[in-house]
Amino acid sequence: MADSESDIDIDADFDRLVENVRTQSSEAPGSDTERVTIRSLEDVSYDGLRELLTALEDEDVDPGRLTFYLSPTNAERLLENADATDFETLEERLGQPLRVEEGMPEDAILFMDPDAVSGSEIADPSAIACGTIGAT
Repeated sequence: MADSESDIDIDADFDRLVENVRTQSSEAPGSDTERVTIRSLEDVSYDGLRELLTALEDEDVDPGRLTFYLSPTNAERLLENADATDFETLEERLGQPLRVEEGMPEDAILFMDPDAVSGSEIADPSAIACGTIGAT
């Protein structure tokens, strides 16, 4: 997990950002504009993160820029469910960085290019996948 300030750090109100993302679902009716990808996840797990990763494979995004954003609680759950002892191992297995953000809601995981958002606003919906945890 990255410790220092880098280009994957974003300054956002994650509660508001996740709320905005959820209203931009590609499943939302009535608009043909670009939308974010939303997936329902049963729990916080390695397989759930892989599902978000594959959700953006067909999009025109730089995979080297994509990053997972989790709440501290979900970060702990991920380590428990993945039988891993540290994030470095998970980052290597996923091939993507993991960021723990205090403001992230516990019922969501974001996988996105940090440049896809400006503060809490969506700049590039095609570069964002949101996992909603425990949704049916």
